[in-house]
Amino acid sequence: MRRTSTQIPPLAFLDDVSTPAAGKSGMQRMMTALAGIEFAMPSGSPLMKLCEPGARYGMEEFEATISPGLLVSVSPKARLSLKRSLRRDLARITRPCLELERTSFAYALQALGLPGQTNDPEFVDRRFLGAKPCDRLFPMFKRFPVLADLWFQLISQWRCHVTEVVTRFARDRRALSRAFFSSRPLRKIADLRCGLSDSHNNGRTVARLQCEAGSIIYKPRSGTGEWEWFSLLDWMNSHSFQPKPRAARVMRREGYCWMEHVEPASCKDEAAARRFYQRIGGMIAAAYLLKAVDCHRENVIASGEYPVLVDVDALWHVSPLTKTQSPADVLYRTGFFPNSNQRSLQSRSSVLGRTTTGKHLARIAGKPLPVANFTKEIIRGFTNAWHCILGTPSRRAAFLRRLHRIRSQERRWIYWATARYAAIRQASIQPAALRSQVERDVLIARLCSRRSVTATLVEAESHALQRLDIPYFIRKTQEPMPSDKGTLPRNLSTAIRRALKSN
Repeated sequence: MRRTSTQIPPLAFLDDVSTPAAGKSGMQRMMTALAGIEFAMPSGSPLMKLCEPGARYGMEEFEATISPGLLVSVSPKARLSLKRSLRRDLARITRPCLELERTSFAYALQALGLPGQTNDPEFVDRRFLGAKPCDRLFPMFKRFPVLADLWFQLISQWRCHVTEVVTRFARDRRALSRAFFSSRPLRKIADLRCGLSDSHNNGRTVARLQCEAGSIIYKPRSGTGEWEWFSLLDWMNSHSFQPKPRAARVMRREGYCWMEHVEPASCKDEAAARRFYQRIGGMIAAAYLLKAVDCHRENVIASGEYPVLVDVDALWHVSPLTKTQSPADVLYRTGFFPNSNQRSLQSRSSVLGRTTTGKHLARIAGKPLPVANFTKEIIRGFTNAWHCILGTPSRRAAFLRRLHRIRSQERRWIYWATARYAAIRQASIQPAALRSQVERDVLIARLCSRRSVTATLVEAESHALQRLDIPYFIRKTQEPMPSDKGTLPRNLSTAIRRALKSN
């Protein structure tokens, strides 16, 4: 993809977007760069061909603003991965408008009555795209000015996020080497994959960094939840819980953390699979007692016979609603179990729901195992973990001290399911919403509005979604400590059997 000298159109159409005056110069720079870039992808969809210039511009901005000493630590392969992730993100917000434009263009060609050509997709795409990316991008930006603003915003967020990850890796390199790689050197980032989670707080996502010594996970949050979770698993291991769960390593920093990379793998045999599900049962008991939520299938990795909950930031999620629910209802809130409606979000996202795909599934030789065949193992693991944690007065006292510590800290609070926020975000990038910034903001605010929360919260949700983020909140709560006793409530075992039987 090479640059040519091209006159860009006036930017008057950007008056209807929210970019502040200081950002208008950055927008002008982006438009000038896009105007000078020619097509470079010989194959691929029109969407990817049009988003490639934006990804290239973003990479050039990153390389121009990061220090040379840090830049040399990012390998060519890692830069290519980063550029692809930016192109993918640009494609996600551009697709609705482009599909509308492409359909309208095809109908216009048909109206012209060009025999034998309008039925040829390659001919239509060539005419549609024009000689250079800007031939299609600029008219589309003019019709949908908010899309241009979102391009600029997304590219800027991506650049800041990647720079932050690389800078923190360089600063923590020695500590990472000692904590995760037995002091083996970490000289370069061989590969860097961003976008491994929903975006929060101005486009920040979980990332995986691959080095010569191995891979490491970066999380743009404190990691307190993961640290508390794996600390409890370590405690269970030291107090004779069998089979021992795997406690992944976490290194916390101010405002972010690093975590051991967990690789999916199959169980060796059926005995290993039975241990896998006993460990799942133990994890469910621990999550129930910690009042954890959001333990859905995308947050669990089956690493051989070890299930590992890799994303744990919503502990002690206790509200007035929780206090009016039965123990079985609280069990469902963890996210491990499906409900009777197989099409519900609860079932589609649950760890133990019916599916044949996903890194959370126990497998033998790559073949997924039916969960219902391991009900006894799950209940046995749940029961053993309950007694391990609460079985004696001293153990219960130790667990209550742990809960006091967790309760005294700020932690994630989930007001709405991620799927609902994602649906609003998707609605906000449809063509009708991208003609006016005011109309888009009104749409987002209307879709977020509800009587069950404060206007201040709705405003915070709206601002996050305007930035293409999934809203993320942290808070403290002061609800009374639980009344969970050492004796396991009988209806919990019944609830587990019922949930797995209906699966």
